Amino acid sequence: MSKIIRVLNSIAPITENDCASLVEIFSTTKLSKGEYWIREGKKNDRVAFVEEGYMRKYYLKDGKELTDFFYFENDFSADLPSIITKTSPQGYIVAMQETTLITFSYYDFDRLCKSSLALEHLNRVILELTFARFYKRAVSFIQQTAKERYHALLIENPKVIQMAAQYHIASYLGISPQHLSRLRSEKS
Repeated sequence: MSKIIRVLNSIAPITENDCASLVEIFSTTKLSKGEYWIREGKKNDRVAFVEEGYMRKYYLKDGKELTDFFYFENDFSADLPSIITKTSPQGYIVAMQETTLITFSYYDFDRLCKSSLALEHLNRVILELTFARFYKRAVSFIQQTAKERYHALLIENPKVIQMAAQYHIASYLGISPQHLSRLRSEKS
């Protein structure tokens, strides 16, 4: 569990007492390839830190999987909108290989934040970074071509290109697998 503490400290410094409080609410979950962390319609108030492995977030539309995100080692994963609104998730997060998660209840973390300024600050920074990441993704579909999104992915998140299936990458980019194949074969 020291990896998650290191990552949290790199986001915003926390005290040793805060670290001890956090460790008390952490638990380890292991997922086999194909096992779900989040399922549409099934409430889950837990946050996950990917210690090893990777997961993919997707939605179903007309029976087709639309990939929304990839979570790799040292990423946090949750369906925060459903937690905050106390509703069921609308998508799925599935392990794409054997994955080890450090998990904790969002509500337990929120309780700890109320008694620690450092944890409250950490929580705010994590939420800001998460918002910025998803905002950037949404804007990319408005301002960038598929080719520009692909090249940005190559630079910003090469793990996706190295580890994910081509049809999942194509879905993530909002293009067909054939279009992705053409982009990959083009000279930049």
